[in-house]
Amino acid sequence: MVNRSVEPPTRTRLDVLYLTDLRFPGGSSTSLVDEVEAASAAGYRVGVLQCASSSLRADRALHPGVARLVEEGRLVHVRPGEPVDCSLAIVKHPTVLVEPLGGRLPIRCDHVIVFVGQVPEDADGTRYYTPADVHRNVVEALGAEPVWHPVSPVVRRSLADGSVPLAGEDWVEVIDVDRWTSDRSRPVGDRPVIGRHGRPSPLKWPADPDDLLAAYPDSDDVRVRILGGVDGLEAVLATVPENWEVHPFGSMDACEFLAGVDFFVYHHHHDLVEAFGRTIIEALASGCVVVLPETFRELFGEGCVYAEPSAVRGLVLGLHGDPQAYRSQVEAGDRVVRERFSHAAHVERISAYAGSPAAGDGPIVRAAPTARAPRGLRAQRPVVMVACLGADPVEVASTIRDLDRHRDQAMGFHPVVVTTAAVPEISAELDEDLRIDADRRCFVSDRTGVVVEVLPSRSEHTGDGRWEDLTLSGLARIVRQHGVTSVTVGDLGHEDAWLGLQASPRPSLP
Repeated sequence: MVNRSVEPPTRTRLDVLYLTDLRFPGGSSTSLVDEVEAASAAGYRVGVLQCASSSLRADRALHPGVARLVEEGRLVHVRPGEPVDCSLAIVKHPTVLVEPLGGRLPIRCDHVIVFVGQVPEDADGTRYYTPADVHRNVVEALGAEPVWHPVSPVVRRSLADGSVPLAGEDWVEVIDVDRWTSDRSRPVGDRPVIGRHGRPSPLKWPADPDDLLAAYPDSDDVRVRILGGVDGLEAVLATVPENWEVHPFGSMDACEFLAGVDFFVYHHHHDLVEAFGRTIIEALASGCVVVLPETFRELFGEGCVYAEPSAVRGLVLGLHGDPQAYRSQVEAGDRVVRERFSHAAHVERISAYAGSPAAGDGPIVRAAPTARAPRGLRAQRPVVMVACLGADPVEVASTIRDLDRHRDQAMGFHPVVVTTAAVPEISAELDEDLRIDADRRCFVSDRTGVVVEVLPSRSEHTGDGRWEDLTLSGLARIVRQHGVTSVTVGDLGHEDAWLGLQASPRPSLP
């Protein structure tokens, strides 16, 4: 092995560590991105540990905003088994710990909170999580009692049975106000423009046809702009009104869309328990006058105006015809979003738990993952074996580096590299040591934690039996020992590539 002048740290030091599912497609991931941007700009070092949510059934890639932050180095994608010290650990979404992880994470933290952006149960009886169970699983995983922070008064009331300890203040979502703001010195045009945007779901719209067309009038004296489509509204909307301008979900940037809207109106299905409504703070930040049901007043206060669907058209026409009143409401919305929902507000609440940034100003030096990740967390990730039989040390080192890079951009996986090259020569090319792990009887890179298994090369083979048979036997052992779930080959053009492909794990028989 090669000696290094600087030993890798035994623990990764962060200020804030999130435990969440990085595959959430909408508001939860967008909220995470804004919080990370705010904290990292203030000097805090932020990491995230991928934990699968019980509410996500389909396979998804990383949210693009999260992937960007990882690529930029502003968010550390913590690996299973990576020892971490942090000031604050945030479980961002209770559904990521509906089931226990099966043991203690190698994470030491001064404070733990659970951010709750979803009610435990919807009005129709659909249950997403049981707070007491999640609380117990958090204590098991992090070794500390968390405090629960609801995102809004609606969520707070859903947790009022005393089963979990609630913080005194809500942990509202935040937004980079200056990035969204647009010129609001006057309305967009001579007719009021009513707008809304959101994912295409019938639950996001009023269930009653009369309420729907009252909130979003079929009337020549207003324009209605929709970003998100009208899929699923066939039961309540016979035809799309001529004064509606409809754009499919994701077809344009929400910031650009909102700049062309005077009044953001949001009324939804009576069965939906709306925990927060991220699109609302986006509209406030852009300078729209926001019109909501009365149920939102406790959360947004004077920043919005409140009206039932039947009163929306009259309210909109009245404010549009009164420039002073219109401008006054725009200013009230701007004031509220900056005071309560801005990046600066988020930095203040982070500092209340974590103090000033403590992790240092230099680059983050990572500790190598160990085998100490609890079984539940390890089971959420595939074990990928890459066969590099016959490859030279330079090729093997390149494969290890590429695996480490792809692992940060993926949901996370456990890489196992099989090589016939000499360990000291691979280590020299990597500029990191490959150390023997006595428990697993393999080598592990001391900075990235990639597992390296060494088999005899063809030229080293002596004794009875064919080298190919002994290699296949060795590959089968590695597959069993590490629980390999998929196999790939470093160089399909190599004459021995077929041996790695032959080792692909087979499904167990019932």
